[in-house]
Amino acid sequence: MPGTDPFSRLHDDLVAGILVLLPPKHVARARLVCRRWHLLTTDHHFVRTSFTLSRHAGRPVAGFFHNDQICVANYYFPLDRDAENDGDHPYPDLSFIPETSTNPWSIHVTSSCNGLLALICWPPGFRGTVYVCNPLTKKLAPLCVPTQFCHNLNIAFEPTKSPHFKLVALGVIYSIHVYSSETRSWKMAVHGDHSASLFVGLRSFRGVFWNGSIIWNVGHSLIRFVVEGEYLTNLPMPRKEKGWICAYVGESGGHLQMIGYTKKEKFAARFDILEMQEDQSEWSVLYHVDLSQVKELYPNIEWPTWDTRYHEHKIIEYLALSPIYVIRGTGKSGQNGVLIFSIPGKIMSYNMKDQKISMVQEVTSPRKVPPAYLLEQFWYNFYAYSPSLFDL
Repeated sequence: MPGTDPFSRLHDDLVAGILVLLPPKHVARARLVCRRWHLLTTDHHFVRTSFTLSRHAGRPVAGFFHNDQICVANYYFPLDRDAENDGDHPYPDLSFIPETSTNPWSIHVTSSCNGLLALICWPPGFRGTVYVCNPLTKKLAPLCVPTQFCHNLNIAFEPTKSPHFKLVALGVIYSIHVYSSETRSWKMAVHGDHSASLFVGLRSFRGVFWNGSIIWNVGHSLIRFVVEGEYLTNLPMPRKEKGWICAYVGESGGHLQMIGYTKKEKFAARFDILEMQEDQSEWSVLYHVDLSQVKELYPNIEWPTWDTRYHEHKIIEYLALSPIYVIRGTGKSGQNGVLIFSIPGKIMSYNMKDQKISMVQEVTSPRKVPPAYLLEQFWYNFYAYSPSLFDL
């Protein structure tokens, strides 16, 4: 009965102060206990505080959604499989998406940001429906999105500054369009006449949300779209030798990271992880990575080509190994960080502290696909997921 439990006589602020210390997934369960707890934990101040504490507690990523390269489908894999199996951190459940009842492989993730996902669902007839959702709270917002934008969506969501999200899309000749959840409408932010030349050599429509901006990798430069100001600018690139390519751009711990290498450095599996300095003027080395041990453990990742002059000779000159995500460590120096990377058929992790290499996940297609298609996986097909309590 109400009032018989000593906990029920505690002041709301004290109860909220206790509940906010729980991980977001535990708070989501606590919401089901009673109406009082539900009201306390859905307050925006509570939700924002929970998000900030989770960041500071070093829980930046629970797992990844991965879009299958062959089929229009995706699957999820956790970073801590033991915790998942114990039921402490259950897999994010997307069964509340209407299309999954008829076709569980119909979901295609296009963006992930601070607990929110942008999804395209492909029911029979191939007319896609776009949703933004929170898998933890099971809140869903169907959106009216022009067909030409569907594959080019990037969520911009900074919950410590605003409860509203925006979608940034590349349109015809790289015009930039922005959807606001506050106004529930689209607007053209940058006309293609002013942006097309900047996007020549675009590596992927997948952008990275960092510091209020969407960042795209365009050949040997980075293009930055400042969401609130609605303008484009460039970010400086590292000063590197000829032949160096940018192979990864990502955000972790509020910082922007980059991985690049020459052909020789990649084949040696030794390269640097760079990070943008706070004044945004240049890059500095965050970690030195040595994955040469992976070559010894999995020699089949060294792929041969044939010498075109002497067809009988094979030349080993390619390493099927690619970075997927940088999990920044704690503190100013980012100590104890982790690199998630792929080799054909496997997702691996590399611990910066002890140089330990572990397998995170076997990669198999959700549908039966010949082994020849288990190719190298690239970062832009993976979407880091961090549970949060923000509702739409």
